[in-house]
Amino acid sequence: MLKTILRAKMVVGSAARADSIWWQDGKVQAVGSFADVRRAASVASGPPPSLLELPDALVTPGFVDGHTHFAEWALGRQRVDLAGCRTRSEAVSRAAAASPTDGWVLGQGYDANGWEAPPTRAALDQVLPGVPAAFDSHDVHSLWVNSVALARAGVDRNTPDPEGGRIVRDGAGEPTGLLLEHAVRLVHRHIPKPGPDHVLEAVRSAQTEAHRLGVTGIQNVEGADALTAFQKLEAAGALRLRVLAHLPADGLEAALRVGLRSGWGSEWIVTGGVKLFLDGALGSQTAWMLEPYEGSPDRGIVLTEERVAREALARAARGGIAATVHAIGDAAVRRALDILASLPAAAIPHRIEHLQLVHPDDLPRAARAGIVASMQPAHLLTDIPLVDRHWGDRGRGAYAFRSLLAVGTALVFGSDVPVETLDPRDGVYAAMERLGRDGAPAGGWRPGERLSFGEVLQAYTQAAWAAAGRAGRGGSLDPGRAADLVAWSAPATLTPAGDGAAFRAARAVLTVVGGEVVWRER
Repeated sequence: MLKTILRAKMVVGSAARADSIWWQDGKVQAVGSFADVRRAASVASGPPPSLLELPDALVTPGFVDGHTHFAEWALGRQRVDLAGCRTRSEAVSRAAAASPTDGWVLGQGYDANGWEAPPTRAALDQVLPGVPAAFDSHDVHSLWVNSVALARAGVDRNTPDPEGGRIVRDGAGEPTGLLLEHAVRLVHRHIPKPGPDHVLEAVRSAQTEAHRLGVTGIQNVEGADALTAFQKLEAAGALRLRVLAHLPADGLEAALRVGLRSGWGSEWIVTGGVKLFLDGALGSQTAWMLEPYEGSPDRGIVLTEERVAREALARAARGGIAATVHAIGDAAVRRALDILASLPAAAIPHRIEHLQLVHPDDLPRAARAGIVASMQPAHLLTDIPLVDRHWGDRGRGAYAFRSLLAVGTALVFGSDVPVETLDPRDGVYAAMERLGRDGAPAGGWRPGERLSFGEVLQAYTQAAWAAAGRAGRGGSLDPGRAADLVAWSAPATLTPAGDGAAFRAARAVLTVVGGEVVWRER
């Protein structure tokens, strides 16, 4: 492979602070001053180095998104987007303009918190009376459907709530068209599944978008369809994302039968842990709480009972498969800590996905047990008022980045795409500034939990590689590490110690994966 030298404003995320980096054969060879790097590259064996000059760019390691539903997001890019709808009327108008796919109108991204009226089937029936319609919520823990969709699924007043789910009903006991948690499966199973070629092309296109955003790796929590698409891209020599592929809980027995182990894989795809849900989400008020939600007797929904969770995760761990546990409410986080701390180690660390609210008594426990906290800072952009409204004073334990880091917790940051954007700039901004999308509150929300740019970068890079069992192989720009890097357009205020707003305003002008330029702004 050709030698390449990139000369930029500054290179960060390495042991050095420099203006140039040389890579060859997919690995970083040297970082330092332009004169020193050019001299080293020139005397090394092989052809003369090629030179890329981006004098205004800040170079960082490539960002790894620690929690994605990548294929779901890839397919969702082809569906109606209800994100940002401030009223039910606006959402209904967008839904009305959508075209059916395989006989269904599908969409995602609505957030009914703050709407003038709740999502109901009657509202959708007015504009979509003859075709089934289904829209996943912003947090993907509830589903808004019309009457035709309910009829296709056979859901009526006599349908019982499934275990771990709830059919929201009106005063007369009739389904309103809102399904929570496992109840969404009642309709989802009737929606035609996209074929493998459709999934493959959607993922291929989405990979290009990831590169445009500076994302060079993902840690994905999906099933066989997504994994098959990644494997096909790898077989064709077209996969240019580092993928840690977690396993769905319903695939555990099959994985154990064939002897699959966490940490196994190739340069591009590594087997992760088994993904198990303990509770729901804040936005749908289904996160499982130690105490009721503010102004309500409700404590959320337990999605997997303790005995079932313990047995499944212990069986996985005995077979060499790590645990990857969804826990958002403080009760779910406590149970996750209880269970994971009792498990034998695997080749990759056990981890809690989200760890969104932690009780003060539980704050040091993840660090003591070597459990990774896989968190999504961009949720803060929408969740600040929801935390205050639904959790009150307990919210001091929400998104407790600084407190967790201070006791030694390994933090890995991601997006939870399609819940939030894959764009890591939003996550960096949220972790550093702790402000909502509207820029409030002044001075930041619980500002003592802010992180520095370097700490946030660590959570998106070196910590993510370590959580995939690849510590020392990538995540920094030190010699010998994988040449996965991003050059960002850099305003004058963007420095390694800069502010989140400056980084949010930057753009990825060059993305390199394995030494190959996969994106360059024209």
